Amino acid sequence: MNRTTLLAAVSAALVGALSAVPAAASPQLLTEAKKEGMPAQNRQYCHVSKLPKKDSFKPDDLNERGKWLTAEKDKQKAKDVKADWLKGYPGGKEQK
Repeated sequence: MNRTTLLAAVSAALVGALSAVPAAASPQLLTEAKKEGMPAQNRQYCHVSKLPKKDSFKPDDLNERGKWLTAEKDKQKAKDVKADWLKGYPGGKEQK
């Protein structure tokens, strides 16, 4: 395998691996959730830990709401999670 082919294969594998990782919490997403009227106080609104790290993120770090948002992102084939999707989160008013 020549150098160019190897570089192309490694690049394609890296891009594929990175695109499979779910989006992590961001301050912007938290702000958008608050603007949508959601009772989000911190990142634990969708994550188990208070300060999730993007570099060590695992899907198990999400609570039920976060897992639902990730499923919505996949279902809608979106690049990022949208805060307005939280309006469709199943559950009572206290869970929104």
